[in-house]
Amino acid sequence: KIITICTVNLFLCTTAFASNPRAQKLVEQAEQNAMGSSLVANVTMSIERATSQRDLKFKLWQFKRDKALVKISAPIKDRDTGSLRLGLNLWQYLPNVGRTVRIPPSMMLQSWMGSDFTNDDLIKTSSLSRDYTHELDGEDSLRGEKVTKVICLPKPNAPVVWGKVRLWIRHKDAVNLRQEFFSEHGDLLKVMDGTDIKTFGKHIIPSTLTMTVIKKPGTKTTMRFLDAEFDSSIDDHIFTQENLTHTGG
Repeated sequence: KIITICTVNLFLCTTAFASNPRAQKLVEQAEQNAMGSSLVANVTMSIERATSQRDLKFKLWQFKRDKALVKISAPIKDRDTGSLRLGLNLWQYLPNVGRTVRIPPSMMLQSWMGSDFTNDDLIKTSSLSRDYTHELDGEDSLRGEKVTKVICLPKPNAPVVWGKVRLWIRHKDAVNLRQEFFSEHGDLLKVMDGTDIKTFGKHIIPSTLTMTVIKKPGTKTTMRFLDAEFDSSIDDHIFTQENLTHTGG
């Protein structure tokens, strides 16, 4: 089914697929698997370039889609650098200059710490289940696993920049094994592969996420979840600017 949505004031029309119920459910299950109501995790990140490699370690706190905090613990030169999101508001703390910088929404798709992941990839302002409509794109196999492919198309006025996202969702448990990110012109720009599937409590997730950029062959960024705690209560103080600028622990 295809629907046409018109913005009368601008005399523009946007054509989009109405969500297929099965596709919508798969995306919701995959997102719930990966996030839960909250998430606290220790994570490593390896940024590989043609002639260099840079490694980070950080802690991540997320509460639903409302709040997120990332604080780097290693290497020493980046220690205590942090990013805090409250709603659509984002701040970054730079301990080397003792400053907190407000990051505008237009910068959410900028690189996080020089990696191939964006600010939005790390602290999840957008939502595949909320900000996109969904259509089935056939059955396939990926790394020996049966998957359903789902096309996600942005809703009008959604706070996203991708023209399309394709998901590869595992049949047996709705784990998202791959995401492909396309421009509004249909060009494939980035691919994120999820591997090393692990169970943390009631959540089954890829513990390794590898992001590659199509126009940067030979480079990639790999995130590894060392541990993950889902659906626990998180003190409100965690998501404050006071905590963002706290150093030494």
